[in-house]
Parts: sequence; C-alpha cells; structure tokens
Amino acid sequence: MATIGTGAITAEFIAAVKENPQTEIAGLYSRNADHGTAFATTNGLPDVPVYDDLDKMLADPSIDLVYVASPNSLHFAQTKAVLLAGKHVITEKPAFTNPAQFAVIARLLNARPQQFYFEAARHIYTPNFSKLQRAIGGKTVTGAVLSYAKYSSRYDAVIAGETPNVFSPRFAGGALQDLGVYLVYAAIALFGKPIAAHYRPHMLTTGVDGGGIGTLEYPNFTVYLRPDKTVQSRVPSEVYLGKDTVWTDNIAELTQVGYYHGSSAAFDTLGGDQPANGMSSELARFTEIIQNDDRAAFAEQFQLSARVNEVLYALRQDAGLQFPAAVEAAPDVD
Repeated sequence: MATIGTGAITAEFIAAVKENPQTEIAGLYSRNADHGTAFATTNGLPDVPVYDDLDKMLADPSIDLVYVASPNSLHFAQTKAVLLAGKHVITEKPAFTNPAQFAVIARLLNARPQQFYFEAARHIYTPNFSKLQRAIGGKTVTGAVLSYAKYSSRYDAVIAGETPNVFSPRFAGGALQDLGVYLVYAAIALFGKPIAAHYRPHMLTTGVDGGGIGTLEYPNFTVYLRPDKTVQSRVPSEVYLGKDTVWTDNIAELTQVGYYHGSSAAFDTLGGDQPANGMSSELARFTEIIQNDDRAAFAEQFQLSARVNEVLYALRQDAGLQFPAAVEAAPDVD
C-alpha cells in the first residue's frame, strides 16, 4: 500500500501498518520530494519509493491500496484518482465535503465492484466502542451528550492573525469538520440516522467554526454534540437510558467506558485496554474485509460513511458554514 500526506496522522498509520503482518508500505506521496524523503526516513522507510507525482505512484503495480491523509479539501479528487487507477482506498475523515462528491465516489465503486473504499473513523472500530454499543443495545435511549473539545496546536496561530489549513475554509477546516466527525460517526453508529440536524457555531475570523453546539433529533430523544478546537475540555460523553447512564471519558479515544445504575455513585467498568495505536483496529478490519471480499460488511461501512457525510453537510448548511466553490465541486466521473 501507499500513503498520501506527511502529517502526524500518516506517521501513526504507517506505525499501524508495520504492526499488521498483512500489510506493508510500498510508496509514499508528497508534493515536495525532499520533504517526502525526510518523512520516509523519519518513519523508518528509507528504501521505500517517494513520489512527488501522484499519477506515477498510482501507476505502480506493486501498490494495491492507498491511504489518503491530505488536507480535507483534497480528499475527493485524490480518492477519485485512486479509484480510477484501479486501487482500493482508505480516506481519512472527513472523506468528502458534500453528498454530491460522495455520489461520484458511489458511482465509481458501482462500476468497479472489485474495489473497496473506507473512511478512516478509527474510534468506531475499537474494542471499547463495541462494548459501548453492546451496553446500549436493546435498551431505550432517552438522550445523549457527545463531547470532543480539544485545544488545537494551531489555534495560537489563529490568535496571532494567521490562517492554518485546519482553520481555513479553503481547506475545508473548522471544528465540525474535524472533531465533529468523531461525534457524528458515534451518534449514527449508535443510534442511526437522525430526522433533523442543527448546528450553532462559534465563528472565528478565519471564516470557520472554532466550536459549536449541535443537535441531532430522533423520534423520541435528542443527541447534543459539542465539538471545539479552542478549549481543552475534560467533560465525558454520556448516553442516557432512563435512570441509567453509559459514559466514556472521551468518545474519540474511549479509554474508559462505564455503566451507572440509577443514582449510585458506583459504576460497572465495561471498557478494557485499547490498542496502543488507535488506527490498528480499523486497519485490521479493513484488511479483513478486502481479503475476504466481504461485500456485506463493505456495504454496511459504506452506508455508514454516506450517512455521516449527509448529516455533517446538513449541520454545516444549517449553520451557514460555506466553503469555496472549488472545494464543494464534484466533477463528473471519468
């Protein structure tokens, strides 16, 4: 497989690949060859080919899968290019900015039934997320609060008057598109698709949201979302089951999962040890689906990705969060 992007998340993915006996890195892409070579060396891959021409990398027959971890605004075009090259693709969340882009990818996959696409939403593949699901399963949900507020390492630059990529409309940035993806994925994986979605953002001078409060409306309950990149919060996430509460310390990491019975201060510990590398579980699952040609599991993951894309777009539209036309564009399938 190969990677696109040279950020910290790509380094983490490479570490997961090294842990998995079924996978290995056969190429890396960076727009800057020198930067790509340095990145390869830093990550223990000095002999792996580094490309600064995406088409050349995609023409390499030894590469069968590509991990896309470029800025958000580049995900669609690069995912499309990978599929057109006949390779599987894992695209970092959020994969695409709107349902029109997602529809193009769906048509490409329909025409290429031997290929797979996955959106990298690592938290929902972890053992503790499965335990959270089982704790809720079969019970009557009466509400939930899902929070992920983490002070961004790039927010100080915003305060200083700069516009880093993660806080730029040109790169499809902002809290909802970043941390909010974890919350929407968790909500839809746990409760299904909502009947309505609303978002009230805290806008920054860069033109994106630094944080906000979202609501997902279900027939008999409401899920509150709190993504934020301008504060460091330690508020847990909770799912309400009438008098009982299922909670996790962090919905994106799920280090701890517990079940409170009524008003008791004591709780049952549900969570166990999580993998040291948060991407290990999703990579193992994606690899398993590809190797077994498990079309049913693929269809389930694809539908979840589609629903997340639709709900994220609905939240952004409700808030009036706009990206440039070039970012929103969805060219026809070649």
